[in-house]
Amino acid sequence: MVQRVAIHHLGCKLNQYEAEALKAGFGGSGWRVVPFAEEADVYVVNTCTVTGSGDADSRRAVRRARRTNPKALVVATGCYAQRRPEELRGAGAALVVPNTDKAGLVDRVREHLGGPPGAAVHQGSPEAPAPGPTSGRRPPTRRFLQIDGAVAEGRTRGALQIQDGCDEHCTFCIIPTVRGPGASRPPAEVLDQARRMVEAGYRELALTGVHTGSYGRDLGEADAFADLVRQLAAVEGLERIRLNSIEPGYVSDRLIDIAADIESVCRHFHVPLQSGDDRVLRRMGRRCTAARYAERITRIAHRLPGCAIGADVMAGFPGEGEEHFASTRSLLERLPVTYLHVFPYSERQDTAAQRLDGHHGGEVKRRRVRDLIALGEGKRLAFHRHHLGRRVRVLVEEAGGSGGLAAGLTDNYIRVRFETGGTPVRANSFVDVTLTRARETEAFGELV
Repeated sequence: MVQRVAIHHLGCKLNQYEAEALKAGFGGSGWRVVPFAEEADVYVVNTCTVTGSGDADSRRAVRRARRTNPKALVVATGCYAQRRPEELRGAGAALVVPNTDKAGLVDRVREHLGGPPGAAVHQGSPEAPAPGPTSGRRPPTRRFLQIDGAVAEGRTRGALQIQDGCDEHCTFCIIPTVRGPGASRPPAEVLDQARRMVEAGYRELALTGVHTGSYGRDLGEADAFADLVRQLAAVEGLERIRLNSIEPGYVSDRLIDIAADIESVCRHFHVPLQSGDDRVLRRMGRRCTAARYAERITRIAHRLPGCAIGADVMAGFPGEGEEHFASTRSLLERLPVTYLHVFPYSERQDTAAQRLDGHHGGEVKRRRVRDLIALGEGKRLAFHRHHLGRRVRVLVEEAGGSGGLAAGLTDNYIRVRFETGGTPVRANSFVDVTLTRARETEAFGELV
């Protein structure tokens, strides 16, 4: 009898990539992958621990799986599993697999169920042992989950992991503890997976990792990320390369120039800010000043007209006074960023920020978050309106979705819904659309 597995992820795009890779790994081993809401024999929850709500949502997902089928094996993995395995066991997970063992999760599940480990399962890259301490320039070894190229029906855009871990150690962040130091996938392995994914039908690949801009630094190569982007642009059939979040200190002139000069590199940068006040940035352990951040964003906008530029910003960090918050808001207001990801400071145990003075209550953080969200919505709406009357190229994801409208995404991150006028369009194809109407979350148009 074919066993059923359901997989759910929380949090970042890397967790999403890993969930897709686990589906491919189980599917390639003869399992039937079913939706998480359905009854399954095994449930896998890829957890998140960036914030307290990530912890709570992860526990809820484990309990939901247990309720759906009390006889099933519930497996927890991911960052929360690395950090607090006992809390996930308390929520009902019978098997907890930390990040360091995630690449072998399919085999761990089969062993737990009493079956042979199955030599045919090749989920991880062959470098093998889990990450450990390193010295000099010797790179930390890391096993990476891989997608062998299978594309679910209708999928057009895929994630491609290029690295894991982080060496930044911002005072508010727990991720270096649960993901380990930065580790880069060998370029040949990244390129090979990209070719296989293109052969399987993907038209766009988003480069994914914990700290993608640092790619290659563990190998002693300062500008390896820009080199990798250029090499990926030469992969035949890969029509779009989308960059993931890149820390401002790693947005090099060369990377900006490559994005400006190579058509397949999307006009889309996401550059975390966190605060626009230098005092708060120092308390956060950030390695960039507000002025340097502004210079990088301005250069991107100058070299790539029409580029979508996103920023992460944190509200209510310990010691952030009203004047510091005002500096952040003012900086964002005048910079050509087009959307914001806003979140309140969330205290994480075992981080340096937890020991700082000046912690804020919930109401202060909520007020500042609301203010920044409103600012971000206004910027996104203005960006969409700027494109009204223009022809844009859309990668179709839904041929006939909500209200009979087709839907897709532009290279510069505009979600578009459009009338086809009776002309058939196919998912996973490119079409030209004239934009006629805009709102904060999306734009509307007509097929050219």
